Amino acid sequence: MLCFYLGYIDNGMNMKARLFLFNNILLAAAILSAGCGTHKLSSKKVYTTLTIFMEGRPGDGSLEQIGWAKTPIYLGNVVLTEDDVSKATLVDNADGSYDIQLEFTGHGALVLETQTATQRGKRLAIFAKFPPKGSKPETEEDATGTGETPKPAQPRIKAWLAAVTIPQNGFTTGSLRFKPEASHQEAERIVTGLNNLLTAMHKMEN
Repeated sequence: MLCFYLGYIDNGMNMKARLFLFNNILLAAAILSAGCGTHKLSSKKVYTTLTIFMEGRPGDGSLEQIGWAKTPIYLGNVVLTEDDVSKATLVDNADGSYDIQLEFTGHGALVLETQTATQRGKRLAIFAKFPPKGSKPETEEDATGTGETPKPAQPRIKAWLAAVTIPQNGFTTGSLRFKPEASHQEAERIVTGLNNLLTAMHKMEN
């Protein structure tokens, strides 16, 4: 069952990103096929996939409007995916705002630190796909947009969540916290879906 991977390659992404994501789909297909005998993904749960891009230079890739301020950003290389996440948390702040916090695996934390150590001022563009539970795989037509403008009465299934500015010394704590461009309900679905996927993949590996 590949419902959370199908339709993941968006026309707006650059060729390097598309190839990376396509390779991930092939890898996921192999993993899921191997695990289908005992651990199938439940249609009763939500699953979220995540891709984090480094900001590129003009001409590197497509220009996306990301974040509440719709700040333009050129997409560079893919830095991290859901495979590098160990835990996701929705943090409700005292002022009524909310953040998503991602904790990374040892490998993910190392990649995050090394990739951002000398990139002060650049941004990480965070893209997520978070279809509601029981969703059918997307069609070719469905996959052409970002999902930010769904059909009437239909929930968003994917979106650019944030463009996070890299601090002076990069990200050194093995975690990343950001305010998502998503409703609280969507943020809950994103976090729950990530943790569901991590649990499912862990079961398939054991």
